[in-house]
Amino acid sequence: MYKRNKLALSVSAAVLSGGLMVPLATAQPDEALEEITVVGIRGALQSALNTKRDANAVVDAISAEDIGKFPDKNIAESLQRVSGVSINRGFTGEGNEVSIRGTNPELTQVLLNGQFVASTGWFSQQANKRSFNMDLMPSEMVSSVEVYKSPVASQDEGGVGGTVVVNTRKPLELDPLTVYASSEMMTNTIDDEDVGLGLSSLASWKNDAETFGVLAAVSRVETIGRAHKGENYWEEGWAGAGIAEFNQDRVREAFDITAQFRPSDSLELGLHYFATEIDAENTNQNFLVIPNPDSVITAASGSRTTPGGYPTIGTATDNFWLVQDTNSRNAVMDSEVVSFTGDFQGDSYTVHGALGMTQANGGNGGNYNGGWGTNALAAEGITIDYNFDGTSGMMIAPQGVDPADPSWQKFVWGGVNSLDLTDEETYGQVDFGFDVEWGAISRFKTGLKIRQHAFTTSSYSRDADLSGIDSLEEFADGTIKHSGEGLFGSFTSFVRLDADAYKAYVDENSTATDNGLNFFNGFDRAAWGEVEEDITALYVQADFEGESYRGNVGVRYVGTDVTGTRHRFHPETRMIDDEEVTVAVYEEGKESLRADYSDWLPSMNLAIDISEDVIMRMSAARVMSRPGYSQLTPVISISSIVTQQANSGNIEIDPFRATQTDIGLEWYFSEEALASATVFSKDIQSFVVQSTVPMEINGSTWQVGVPTQGRGGKLQGLELQYQQNFNEFGVVANYTYVEGEGEDASGNSIDLPGTSKNSYNLTGYYENDFLSARLAYTYRDEFLAEGLGIGGSSVFADQAFLDGSLTWHVLENLDISLEGVNLLGEVTRELHGDGLGTLRVSNDNGTRYFLKASYRL
Repeated sequence: MYKRNKLALSVSAAVLSGGLMVPLATAQPDEALEEITVVGIRGALQSALNTKRDANAVVDAISAEDIGKFPDKNIAESLQRVSGVSINRGFTGEGNEVSIRGTNPELTQVLLNGQFVASTGWFSQQANKRSFNMDLMPSEMVSSVEVYKSPVASQDEGGVGGTVVVNTRKPLELDPLTVYASSEMMTNTIDDEDVGLGLSSLASWKNDAETFGVLAAVSRVETIGRAHKGENYWEEGWAGAGIAEFNQDRVREAFDITAQFRPSDSLELGLHYFATEIDAENTNQNFLVIPNPDSVITAASGSRTTPGGYPTIGTATDNFWLVQDTNSRNAVMDSEVVSFTGDFQGDSYTVHGALGMTQANGGNGGNYNGGWGTNALAAEGITIDYNFDGTSGMMIAPQGVDPADPSWQKFVWGGVNSLDLTDEETYGQVDFGFDVEWGAISRFKTGLKIRQHAFTTSSYSRDADLSGIDSLEEFADGTIKHSGEGLFGSFTSFVRLDADAYKAYVDENSTATDNGLNFFNGFDRAAWGEVEEDITALYVQADFEGESYRGNVGVRYVGTDVTGTRHRFHPETRMIDDEEVTVAVYEEGKESLRADYSDWLPSMNLAIDISEDVIMRMSAARVMSRPGYSQLTPVISISSIVTQQANSGNIEIDPFRATQTDIGLEWYFSEEALASATVFSKDIQSFVVQSTVPMEINGSTWQVGVPTQGRGGKLQGLELQYQQNFNEFGVVANYTYVEGEGEDASGNSIDLPGTSKNSYNLTGYYENDFLSARLAYTYRDEFLAEGLGIGGSSVFADQAFLDGSLTWHVLENLDISLEGVNLLGEVTRELHGDGLGTLRVSNDNGTRYFLKASYRL
């Protein structure tokens, strides 16, 4: 079978030790040792290549060049360099969701050191998912990231798309005394005034005997996040369109401490604590035109008619809203991890144990909404020319008013409500490994893991007396100057809200809502819900090897018990405005619903050494991903208590399940080079779809819209990968082709969310003793994505991003680097689905630049 030669082992050791001087193989004991140092970009790529080559499963990896030298500022943006991986970019253009081999990002599992990490979102209308928030983890604390495209039985279940394992640093793997510190500043081309500052430090120590070590790392980073948008919802269930700015100066503080104790060669104990908090305070302002059913609109020549009956091109002359909608949020998210591990090495067996807890709190922290403008009338001389029928841009041209003048923008609505989210998991596991001689089987593994998980969502509201506000002039703070991307023939400047002043005013003039129906001292019983999961997993796995092959085969059994809890309610007749009205009164008491399911998840991975440098890989497995919390939480949102119609989550839906296979060839034609090709397929048995079903509530049969089990879909594709260095230059490239389709409830073929047919990455680098430079270009085809908050589905147009970095090694331990993200100023476009093809959202996030100085002792 394949065995790495001594040179490769020396290179690997150098990289994994952070660039230590290591000896090459010697012929005679008294010969002088030749020493090499492998660091920088080449060293990181070599380490990642070795991980892939040695793995028994289908694995790709990213390794840090050194402390503070992860390839990108954001882990998700580094992952997009891996073949088969695409990312979505969030509100400020940073990578935040990972799609593997064309699957929905919700089907990607992310683990920290092999364990789940609790996290929450902050956007009010965003679905509550299981995905890990990539913004939580500073890249300085990461040593490597592994992408498992095929599972092994000993690894946690949950990734239909694949599993991403983020590994943090450990003190016994570093130099006896390692000290690292960095400072940085960042700017965004959309905002030429604000500057984000960052400070990070790490200290690691171990004793001379290398039996005990402690590592501590601290990071505080400010990020200037901006988005200038054109938003067009004219063709959806509600009609409205506008130009918008999303403004977020985010601050992330993180702390990591790891202790390792190795009292003997056979025993090692570890303790890890990680805590992070993100102050995600933000303001979104959208200057909108919104029609009414009786609006007077003159259609232009060539206009189409939307489903709501409105022209896509025309002039609005009477009875329409011209209003600026502002939303300011005090969003804060925090997450922490505590884990204890123990490893014992016997003569022919190993025991691994782990206990841990992770918890997170988040939500919008209070959403302060305001509406400023007019329900324009012909008598006011206000008209709007508009065009919402374009594919790359939209037009709003108000006549008779100046959007940058706050005096006419009267206060028309406002209020505050908050969304609170919590996520928590405790776990315990034990794993046994036995060296055996059962024919080709060399090692037998088995283990047990128990997890208890709880997710809750809560909402609070306050009644605000805002009658004292006249217009936006009272809270004006200069002018927003939109970049103009995604717009044509329209205005690009409008009044900026002083968000802090408006929030302070609302706080002074509001009290907790208490209507005796569902709000009690601000708490909304109708919106409270909890999902609890008790998960038990068992596995057996056999590792095998022969003269020219190796691999593993195993099966994982997992049983999941789910409990969903909500507040009870009952119908009651009350006098409201001198009328008898039947209303829902939510009780203090709660009710719980229960469900359970179990899965057998077999897996097989085989690597065959065709020659010394060529490996054939084959794998087959059954995988699963649990539904998101929004889909499970049994909160009932009543549409009509009279006709008994409502919407709810559904704890009885089963997880996403799939069967997958792949086969590939890898040619390692030099120590630092690879060419590979892999063919893969994934048969997903069912997706979660929305349906209306009869449900027993309070002894009556209601018609309730709930997530239910839908039909399945198939994905198949090809991955190509190439990596090679040419002395001081090098190139890394990959290409992925994916075909996929699913079936809707009626059996019609539909596109699958997250699937780009073509995607590729091309990275070139140059490196010598004084300078390191890298350019990375990433492209992906259009792909289907769920609408954000408003509803419906949409298609993201093709995207291409160019990122670059330049590092000057000023001194042996001092580096100065400059990094640019989105150097070409790519503007992402989201188009209406269902064949309409018109622009839904254009998003200009600008180009981000980072200047950083780092020192390592």
